[in-house]
Amino acid sequence: MPGGGFLVKFDGKEVTRCYAVAFDYDEWQYTINNTEKRELPRVKNITIETEER
Repeated sequence: MPGGGFLVKFDGKEVTRCYAVAFDYDEWQYTINNTEKRELPRVKNITIETEER
């Protein structure tokens, strides 16, 4: 991502870099870049950091 994006971490471990992330706690899933759905693991902390390049 030339202009930056987000760094997503679960319990301090890097999960993905993306330009969009959404969480659905009813379905217990998260979506990366509006297309790729993944199961949300049982974690205590979710951190989203902005990255500028």
